[in-house]
Amino acid sequence: MAHIDETAISPNEPRPDVERAALSSFVSLPVLQRSSVILKDVLGLSLEEIAQTTGTTVPAVKAALNRGRTTLREQPRGDAVPWRDRPETSAAERAMLDRYVALFNARDWPGVEALLIEECRLDLVSKSLRRGRKQVTPYLGNYAREDVRLAVGRAEGRDVLGVYRPASSLEPAYLIALELDGERVGLIRDWRYVPYLMGEVSFSDTEAERRS
Repeated sequence: MAHIDETAISPNEPRPDVERAALSSFVSLPVLQRSSVILKDVLGLSLEEIAQTTGTTVPAVKAALNRGRTTLREQPRGDAVPWRDRPETSAAERAMLDRYVALFNARDWPGVEALLIEECRLDLVSKSLRRGRKQVTPYLGNYAREDVRLAVGRAEGRDVLGVYRPASSLEPAYLIALELDGERVGLIRDWRYVPYLMGEVSFSDTEAERRS
């Protein structure tokens, strides 16, 4: 079990012990606790910066930070990759990933949106949670303004999406995982704000392998 000193709120330096613990467990924390731990103990932001980023107050950040650290300390060591113990990607899931990538890379945003169920959930890990297609549309709009591409790849036994930013990059900057609800996408989990997850997984670009 990783040990976290919950009393050390004042230093601004990132803490490797908390980083490792957060990688294994933080996805189970409430959003504010998760954001506070990551932004403070991993990225080294000040309490004031965290309050501004999360739209709350410094006292609320302190409370969330203490609760989040306590929860992480008491949890047994988990796994940084939530899909590692899930079944192998099904043929339907793989077809959906391919379709999502094709539409995304073609910049067909209405097409991507049409793949989402009405109550689609978006988890911007360590940042925010959104529910409903109307809430997810601005997220897609942000990508529309960036030089970015997706590719289907394998990470820890499942097919996920590698995000290449800029599009000409040879290695993905971070990952996106999709989960189906029926025949469409019910959950998008995007690790944009925790790119260090790439140090915890082994990703292989299966699209590149198929082309070679």
